[in-house]
Amino acid sequence: MGEARRPPVWLPRLAALLALVNLLAALAGGLQRLGSLPPALQGVAHQALLQHGALMMAGFFATLIALERAVALRRGLYVPLLAGLGGAAHLHGLAPLGHALWLASALGLLALYAWAARHRGAALPLRVEASGAAMLLLGHAAHALDQPALARWGWSLFLVLTIAGERRELTRLLPLSALARRGFIALWLALLALPLPLLWLWRPAVGDAAGWALLGLLALWLLAYDLARRQWRLRSWAGHTALCLLVGYGWLALAALAGLSGQAVAWHLLWLGFVFAMVFGHAPIMLPALAGLRPRHSRWALAPLALMAASLLLRAALPRWPAAAPWAGTGHVLALLGFAALMAWCCRPLPRRGAGPRP
Repeated sequence: MGEARRPPVWLPRLAALLALVNLLAALAGGLQRLGSLPPALQGVAHQALLQHGALMMAGFFATLIALERAVALRRGLYVPLLAGLGGAAHLHGLAPLGHALWLASALGLLALYAWAARHRGAALPLRVEASGAAMLLLGHAAHALDQPALARWGWSLFLVLTIAGERRELTRLLPLSALARRGFIALWLALLALPLPLLWLWRPAVGDAAGWALLGLLALWLLAYDLARRQWRLRSWAGHTALCLLVGYGWLALAALAGLSGQAVAWHLLWLGFVFAMVFGHAPIMLPALAGLRPRHSRWALAPLALMAASLLLRAALPRWPAAAPWAGTGHVLALLGFAALMAWCCRPLPRRGAGPRP
C-alpha cells in the first residue's frame, strides 16, 4: 500500500455520511416491515425494505468498522467508501454494482489487516479480527449468490469476531489462565468452521444450532474474562463503556438461547441488542479518533441502551402480541437517533469562562 499520506479531510467525512445514509435506509426498511413507517414514506422505502438487513450489516456496520480501521492505520480510506457506495448502489436498484463494491471493500479490509500484520505484528487479536473480515467477504459473496442463510452468518461472524478480537486485545492487560486462553482460541476456530460448504448445503439446521451454541459460549467467556467486569462502577466514559459491554454480552447470551429454541427474534437480539450495545459503548471512545470530537460524560448516555432493551423485549413478545410491532420498531429507531442526539449534545462547545455576550 506504500507510505501513508495525510488523507483529505473530506474523505472520512464522506465515508461517515455514507454509513449514515445506509443506516437511515435500513431503519426505514425495518420500520416499513413492522408497520411503523408513515404512509408518505412507504414508497420511498420500498428498495430499503428489500435490502433491510444487507444495508444494516454490509452498508452501515461494514462501512463504520472499515472507517475505524482505515483511520487508525492512516491508509485505505477507499475501503469504507466502497462499502458505503455499495449500499447506495443497492438503494438505486443497481444490485450487480452494489455486490461488486461490497466484495471489493471486503478485499480492501483484508488488505488493511495484512498490512497491519506485516508492519505491526500478527498477534492473536489481529488474526481474529482479520478472520472476521474474511467472514465479511463470505457474507458478501453469499448475498450475491442469493444464499441468505449463509450471508446472515457471514455478516454476523464478521461483527462477532471483530468485537471479540478487540476485547481479546484488552484482556492482555489481565492475567488469564491457560484454560481461558485455550478456550478463546477453541471458540474462535470453531466459529470459523461454521460456514463449511457441506455443513450449509446438506445440514443447515445443524449449522444454525452449532452457531448459536458457540455464540452462547463466547458470551459466557466474555462475561467471565472481559475487562469490563472491573470497570462498570466507574463514573466516567470508561464505566459507561463497561456497562454497555456487559449488557451486550447479556444480549448475546439471550440471542443464543433464542436461536437454539428456533425463535426468529434471535437475529435481532444479536444485531440490535449485542452489536448496538457495543456501538453505544465504544462511540464516546471512537469519536475523538474519527471526528476529533471529545464528548463530555453524561449519565443520560445510558438512556438509549435502556430504550433499546425495552423495544427488543417488545419485539420478542410479537408472537403473542403482534400489535406491538409498530411500537417495537419505533423504539429501535428512537434509541439509535436518541443516542446520536445525546452524543451531539455532549460534544457541543461550551462558552469560555468569563466570556460575556458579544455586543
